[in-house]
Amino acid sequence: KINIIYKVIRKGIINYLPNLLIYYFIFVKSYFKKAFDNKYDLIVSCGRISAPYSLFLKNKNKCQNFHILDPYFFREKFDLIFLPSHDTLNTSNSNNIIRIIGTFVNRREPTREEILKFKFLSKKKIVSCFIGGDGRSSRFSKSNVLNLVEKTNKISSKFSVVYCFSRRTSKEAKNIIKLKKKKEHFLFDYDCINPYWYLIKKSQYFVVTEDSISMISDAMSTGKPVYIQEIDYVKRKIKNFISMLKDKGFV
Repeated sequence: KINIIYKVIRKGIINYLPNLLIYYFIFVKSYFKKAFDNKYDLIVSCGRISAPYSLFLKNKNKCQNFHILDPYFFREKFDLIFLPSHDTLNTSNSNNIIRIIGTFVNRREPTREEILKFKFLSKKKIVSCFIGGDGRSSRFSKSNVLNLVEKTNKISSKFSVVYCFSRRTSKEAKNIIKLKKKKEHFLFDYDCINPYWYLIKKSQYFVVTEDSISMISDAMSTGKPVYIQEIDYVKRKIKNFISMLKDKGFV
């Protein structure tokens, strides 16, 4: 029997510090204030800010800890680190790092509310079109969006085509898609229940813009066919990641 306890780390000023300083802050604070009294046999943490807490609890409980993504400090002190393939960190001398392709996906069933909201999509096979957007590592052009819509409009009417925007999708890209898409194609823009996980579960095919490693990985984890829409500008490490997925036949 496994008992699982979830710990929420509240955001605060301390969490803007480098991880080494956060770790020493927690360590010193523990002398003056009781905290984290539970006993643990294994700690699983994810992301930068949780890493110092994970290592502190590991040392306090003398147990193992697994961390997802780069902890950014004391890497050798973690029992296992799961690092995405696109991360450029040199791990040739590390025996506690496992490279992963894709994501650890929450394979939950759609909620009743989601099923009632989106059940009309299930009458035909679904092609989900996940649209990313502009950010530090990517930039869309108008021609990229037009090219995507022109290709998607050629998909047979035997399928339900569903566009799902991300929070990074620009207003210009949204407007182009709304204007140029086929009338019978569906579009969701966070003005209702987010259909993302419903579509991950129910779609038979995926079209995903090249900039979003997370959406590509989530779609890829289903084992269904994933098509990548290239865009003009993405960082080299993302290009390399996509190239590796193509070479291995994952997309």
